[in-house]
Order: sequence, then C-alpha cells, then structure tokens
Amino acid sequence: MKRILIGLLAGVALHAQGPVPRPAPELKIVEASGKATMLSSLRGRVVLLAFISTQCPHCQRASVVFEALKREFSGKLQVAEVAFDEGADTAAFTRRFGLTFPVGSISREAMDAFLGLEHGQRLGTPQVVAIDRRGQIRAQSERLGSPILQTHDYLRVLISALTELR
Repeated sequence: MKRILIGLLAGVALHAQGPVPRPAPELKIVEASGKATMLSSLRGRVVLLAFISTQCPHCQRASVVFEALKREFSGKLQVAEVAFDEGADTAAFTRRFGLTFPVGSISREAMDAFLGLEHGQRLGTPQVVAIDRRGQIRAQSERLGSPILQTHDYLRVLISALTELR
C-alpha cells in the first residue's frame, strides 16, 4: 500500500508548475468578516488550497467537492479558498455554496508569487494546491488547470495518501 501511495504522489508531482515537494510559502487568508488565517497555522493537517474566481463555474463546482471532502476528512483536512477576481464578494460566495471553510481574497500578484507564476500568464481555474501536514506542497495544478485535482474520487485518494505520510 505504501508503494502505491508513493507512486501516486510521484505522479502528482509531474503535474506541478514548480518542483514538488517544496515548502509552501506563507499566505494570509483574510475573509470578508476580517478574520485572518495564516497558512502556517494550519500545519498538522493536510491542506487543500484553491485559488478561485468566484464567477468561474469550474471553481463553483470544485468548491462543492472541497466542502464534501472537508466533511469526509473531518479533523484531518483543512480546506481554504482564495479569490483573486477583483471585487469578489466572498461572503456571498460562501453563503451561496454553503461553505464552512475560510474563503478570502488575494491580489493576482500575490497569487502568482505563491504559485510560482510569471505575472499576467494565462491561467486555468481553479488552481488547486495540496499541502501535507509538514507544510510541503505535494501537488499543484498545471498553469492552464488540472481538472483531475477538482474531482472527488481523485482528491479522496490523494488526501488519504497525504494523511498517511510521516
């Protein structure tokens, strides 16, 4: 089983924009309420982080999947989303989709820096990042998107593998 998990993680690394694994940069997620969460404060749990556009139908569908996974992996998984579309109403987005995880806003420049993108490059959304319990990025969407990182079944296997990593 361990060999399968390592193989899965190695395969995911091939889809990343940068070298994986690598330390997750610090990120401040500020929700519409003003509550701030530092990414580093989530160490100890697997983190599924998505950079979204609130108007994007793919992002909206993925948010519903992420919410289901958060419930399924209660206590082991933290989900967070960060909207980079200008003027995003993250409070309305959170209510509309019944999300119980932090949804904040970020500038496109800050998102590009976190993901290791050149500013202004064309981008597929959502951009999904899976971070292990030690704060290492283990999977990241390709620049033009990775639909597999939006599917419940694939993410369930990935999250299970990450929760078993020591």
